Amino acid sequence: MTLTKISAKLNLQNQPGQRFNVVPIFLALLIILYVGAIMGLHWLRQERFMNGFDLAFYEQAAWNTGHGRFLEVSGTDFSHSLLGTDVILIVALMTPLYMLVQSPLTLLFQETLVVALGAIPVYWLARDRLGNRVAGLLFALTYLLLLGVQNGNLYELRFRPMAMSFLLFAFYYYERGRFWPFLAFATLALTCRPENGLVLIMLALYGFIKGRPKIFGWHFVIGPLILGAVWFTLATLVIIPGLSTGSIALSENFAGGSPQAALIQLFTNPVEFFSDNSLLGKLCYLPLLLLPLLFLPLGSPTVLLMALPLLAINLLSKRPMQWNAYDYHYQGSIIPWLLAATIFTLEKWQTKPLRFLRRIKSNLFLPGAVLAATVAIYLLFNLIFSLSSLKLPDDIARTDNGIAKILTRKEQPRWEAGKELLKLIPPDAPLAITNLWSSQVKPRQGLWLFRNKTLYSVHPTLTAQYIFADLRSADDKPLIDELPPAEWEVLDQKQDYILLKKKKS
Repeated sequence: MTLTKISAKLNLQNQPGQRFNVVPIFLALLIILYVGAIMGLHWLRQERFMNGFDLAFYEQAAWNTGHGRFLEVSGTDFSHSLLGTDVILIVALMTPLYMLVQSPLTLLFQETLVVALGAIPVYWLARDRLGNRVAGLLFALTYLLLLGVQNGNLYELRFRPMAMSFLLFAFYYYERGRFWPFLAFATLALTCRPENGLVLIMLALYGFIKGRPKIFGWHFVIGPLILGAVWFTLATLVIIPGLSTGSIALSENFAGGSPQAALIQLFTNPVEFFSDNSLLGKLCYLPLLLLPLLFLPLGSPTVLLMALPLLAINLLSKRPMQWNAYDYHYQGSIIPWLLAATIFTLEKWQTKPLRFLRRIKSNLFLPGAVLAATVAIYLLFNLIFSLSSLKLPDDIARTDNGIAKILTRKEQPRWEAGKELLKLIPPDAPLAITNLWSSQVKPRQGLWLFRNKTLYSVHPTLTAQYIFADLRSADDKPLIDELPPAEWEVLDQKQDYILLKKKKS
């Protein structure tokens, strides 16, 4: 039975005078199932000590905000404000609900819910463009099954996946000519990451090319242009420099210290540029991004304009995780445009079908094929490669945050010993703590990652009164050995977990 016949059986097609539509019910069920499944996996990650210091870092910012210290953090040397590390105002908007239930899972739930709701504008866009509710449902399911969506959502607490959903809503309302809803969601996207200002600038260019001023008015070009340019400039040249001191460690991700310098080096000294970057991984990046969508986004290049700034930033970076197409969170502001371009390409082919499509009567064939390709990639990279001995080079594709890695993580009996040591630490004591245990303690004003890392603090024990470390960690053991015995005393040690307290001077 074809998808068209199934659609007719369920009375899902657009019909004149049809009042009741069951497709939104299916869409709501998909969203609920996604939220339930991802939150279950988040709970497992937390229980199995798979979350690092970043989750504790962002939770501390929310906790401090709830106690009157706006986005204050302690874990970095160069700034005591989250806005000095990156302008992520969405954390402040997440604080009220967090204060009702003070748990990292509350923040993760908010992220997951926002990501899941991104299926709604995907459904709307495909339904309107392809004239078929089932096609909309298939694309909504495709969105929820994309590895970049799920694994980005599962990688601790991240804000690019939230921006992904806000950008999808913003683009849908932009295409519908509804300026104020567009502006609201575009602003929410900006609160997630400042580089989304570059996306809005490209959206203004897209609108100009597509003649949106003639259809909706010039404010559909001038609005996103000014909003994007002003916010990106304000965030990167005023807010971050004004709230930070010294060099920010993130500049180490790019040759020359910035994306601009890396771009210049690419043309002026390509030998040195490629010696510091994986050429093979970057050559595979774009094909792997396009593969789940059958390379259909290439049929609508103007829509891909909005993806160009983030693609450039990822390709100029020296960090393999940024050009990993299926893991981490760096594709969040790229995925909306891949999906939209796919839908627009299929819309073109409906009016002017390719030769091989003329023989296929079903207008659901290609949406179904896209979903099938997405599922195949999902199974291949998220399960087969993770569970088998077959491995791809880390700089090409890996899924450290996928379902298989979470479900196969084995519990360690010694975790109970570590939990016993945590009970000895006063709830408000300044604490330096090993990476995978940092989100297990209650937030406090003084919290540092016990690791000599420029991204955070190179002297985490300077102000800390307690240290909780794992002697089996290659990062912790050298720091423990370097501690002056005259300043620190061992309170307890169990199963290679060690708790130290600073001696009174």
